[in-house]
Formats: sequence, C-alpha cells, structure tokens
Amino acid sequence: MNFLNYIFSFCFILCFSAFGFSQKKVAVLLAEYDENASSNNLQHLVKYNFTDGVMTGKGNHHLFTNKKAGTTGDYVRFDIGKNVIYKNRYVITGIGNVIDIKTKKLLVAERAELIACSGDSIIFHTNDIFKGKYYSVLNIKTEKYQKIENANYNPVQRPDVEVDETTKPYTITAYYINGKKDVLVKDAGYGQPQPLLGDDVKRKFQLFWIDKSSFLYANYTKNQQAVSIYKVSIDKTVEKIADITEIPATSPNDVFVLSANNEIYYSCSKGKFLIDSKRNCKKVMFEAIGNNFSVESDENSKYGRLIKFEATELGKKWCKADNAKSISGYTALQNDIVIGTERYAQGVVVWNNITKKWTSIEASSLEEIIGWVEE
Repeated sequence: MNFLNYIFSFCFILCFSAFGFSQKKVAVLLAEYDENASSNNLQHLVKYNFTDGVMTGKGNHHLFTNKKAGTTGDYVRFDIGKNVIYKNRYVITGIGNVIDIKTKKLLVAERAELIACSGDSIIFHTNDIFKGKYYSVLNIKTEKYQKIENANYNPVQRPDVEVDETTKPYTITAYYINGKKDVLVKDAGYGQPQPLLGDDVKRKFQLFWIDKSSFLYANYTKNQQAVSIYKVSIDKTVEKIADITEIPATSPNDVFVLSANNEIYYSCSKGKFLIDSKRNCKKVMFEAIGNNFSVESDENSKYGRLIKFEATELGKKWCKADNAKSISGYTALQNDIVIGTERYAQGVVVWNNITKKWTSIEASSLEEIIGWVEE
C-alpha cells in the first residue's frame, strides 16, 4: 500500500511539474504619455505581464523624452509609423529609434528609415536634405551605430526610386549607383487628396515595394475622386491592378500596409482593399492581424468593430485595426469609448485563447501598442 502511495505521489509530482513548466508567460508592450507630457515631453514604455492568460501586473517603466535640449525635431517617438520588435528584445520605432528593453538603453536616437534586420545588424537609410543620402548599421552585439562609408553599398539591391512632385502630373524616376537614371512613370497622377482640416497639406506619396524589382503606387486623378493602383517594374513594365472610383473627401493619408499575415492592403477613405497573389484588388470586410485573429475593417457607427479568433466572434469594441497586435493565443487592441461625436481613449483590451476572456488595461494616456514579447 505504501508503495502504491509512493507511485501515486511520484506521478502527481511529475504531472504538476510538467504543468508548471507549460505555463505561457508573455507581455504586451505599451507606449504611454506621461501625465505631464505637455510640459515635460516624457513617455513611458511599459510591459504588462500575462501568465496562462491572466494578467499578473506591470513590469518596470522605461522613460524616454520626445524632445531633447540642443536637438531639433522629434527625438524618440512611438506614434509615427510602424513599430517593430526584433529578437524579442529590441524596439525599432517608426522614425528609426532603437531601444533595448532588457537594458533599458536608447541605442539609436537618429531619425532614419528601417531597411532590414539580419543577425546582429539593423540597417537604416537616411535621405535628408541637410545630411544627404546614406546607409547606417547598428550592431546590437557591440551597440555601435555607424554610417556605411562604401558608396556602392546597397542592401536592398535595387535603385533609388523617387517621385518628382514639382511636375503635374507627378513622375517616378529610378536612380542607379553608376549615375544612370530612368523615368519609370511619366504620369503618376496628382497625389493623394488634400486633408479637410489642418495646415499641413503635404501628403506622402507612397511607393510599396513588392520585391527587389517591382513596386505598387496609387495614381489619383486630377479631381482626386478616383484612384488606380499600378504595379511598376524597374524594367519599365507597368500593369494596372485596379480602379477605385467615387473616393470620398478624406483627411487621413492613404497607405499600403503589409499585414501580420504578409498580405498587402491598400487603405483609403473608400475602405480597405486586399491585393492578392494574382495582384487583384478587392474590398475586405475583415483584416487579418496575425495568429488567426481578425478585426472588422470598417467601423460600424453603432458598435465599433467586430473581433474574431478563427471563426469565433470575440466581441465588439471601439478600436482601431491598424494598431492591433497579436502573438500566438493573444491579441491586444486599443479600447475607446464613443459618446456622440466625441471619442475618448480608455486603454487596451486583451483577449487570450487560454481563459477565453477579455482583460482591460487602464492606460488612458496610451500612445501606441508596440507589440508582444515572450517572457
């Protein structure tokens, strides 16, 4: 009898240990404005920890300033462009900052475009009227950031392609290292519609590279009420993908986006369109945000957006689709409250496939959802 009790106890301990080691620990990383941000320009980078679907508390704050004495323009910003987490440790902001969340160090304060991450290297490109054009690389092992002096260095293996907005219609030209240049598109349209409000009427004319030799762009008519999506190759081959008509007056920028599922979307005031493998363009009802999660593309005036996991409806939230982040079994979305025409940030809501419940994170000063890390 004692021997049977021993065997039972031994098996119980083994099962308990196996269960203990199977705990899934993850954290969602949020950028939040300091409560006195208007005067001190400070931001917090905060981890909210989860174990087996249950939030277990906050990690330590990382503190950064978006303005710095002696510098001009933005210093560290999380609310411009797309933030990337590399190697479960390095936050690369949309303006080119790099932050080591393990050591809490700001490794790069320069403003540049992220080009690629490979091994211990994070590569950037600068195209500045004062600084010029060049590539830079951060070695995350040595924490050394430096300009690449080799003028022939080209990590993307394609020419520089630029839009000339001084002409009407715009033109698109490719510039090669050897000094050669080719006009790829003589009529690239008239740019995106101007915003309804605000002083900044400058619109970003976006080229979205599909591979090393071809890109997409949006060609607007002169009255800016219709747009054609074109695929252009550097051998001057031009292919029309789709026409979108009856474009309503708009304020936000139109944009091409690569989703978490590596799908290409084109978003404009007419809606969100998926460009599939055959280069067709069709309006979508739900946008994939990775790991089998999806969010309703268009916001419904009565309930916001419907969120799904696989085919299961998880609920309806006043949230944004473009900053939702996911990891296997978890998703995080910005949570707002809407009263009439007013909208107020409430923080972030998290759903997980372990407890199959929503968790609310109070972060009324939310700047951006950065993403998830495994603990």
